[in-house]
Amino acid sequence: MIRFINRNLKDNLWAITLLIPTLVPLAIFWIYPLIKTFLISFTDWNYISPTYNNVGIENYKNFIGDQFFVKVLMNTLVFTFFTVVPPIIIGLYVATRLNKIKALRNFFVATMFSAWMTPTVVISMVWVSIFEKDTGIINTILKVIGLEPVEWLGGQTTAMIVVIIVTVWQYLGLAILLLTSAMAKLDPEVEKANELDGGSGFRKLFRITLPAISPMLVFLFILFTLDSLKAYDQIYILTQGGPSGATSTILYYFYVLAFEWYETGPASALAIVFLIICLFISAINYFVSKLLIRN
Repeated sequence: MIRFINRNLKDNLWAITLLIPTLVPLAIFWIYPLIKTFLISFTDWNYISPTYNNVGIENYKNFIGDQFFVKVLMNTLVFTFFTVVPPIIIGLYVATRLNKIKALRNFFVATMFSAWMTPTVVISMVWVSIFEKDTGIINTILKVIGLEPVEWLGGQTTAMIVVIIVTVWQYLGLAILLLTSAMAKLDPEVEKANELDGGSGFRKLFRITLPAISPMLVFLFILFTLDSLKAYDQIYILTQGGPSGATSTILYYFYVLAFEWYETGPASALAIVFLIICLFISAINYFVSKLLIRN
């Protein structure tokens, strides 16, 4: 018995020793900053002054009645929904079309995937020129067909639409690549049996394709959700959160609080709130994914 306990203790110590190279950077660059941020969230530190006052939960209470925070939260949820669902649905449709052709399929997939590989800043700068009011391609086409140009990046509604379009366009390449790869692994015998049984396209989709690729769909859903929640580059380049906060998300609001207004205490509180929201959404994704994969 003693020998067994000693052996387990040695195995555990050896396992901990092997994990140290990973745990040390994790503690320095994630755990410590997280604890520090949590402590700062209870202060009124302005990022510059060497002194600060403890204000308790005042920073958190201020978010409750803050209309701009509510607006930012709704923007975040709307942006996340419309940048997660459409690329998966469109990617699923394109993948089913591509899997029916052999010639140049890999070329089309690689071309579309290049959007995901391109830095978001570069993509956003290109789309700025496309949606520019006076010289942009979109408004030039509208003028040719006799319509009035639209101030895409300056409208309360159109600005968010543009940011969503740019993000969906970037996500679409990865969705097509992974879904095409997942569909290519489907058992052809099952597909033939479905055809002989008189199965229609929708029957095949819901009874064969979707259950078979559900793990990949769940992976894309989780990946796009987390990436959309922390979206920043495209918002900064395209609209800078405007007009009047119409495209500001929680992460962009955090940047403004911390590095433009120097309200580090409230910004830290917002970061903690954002972390809780991410954990909550991740938990929902986890349980839903377990349910879908099990079924």
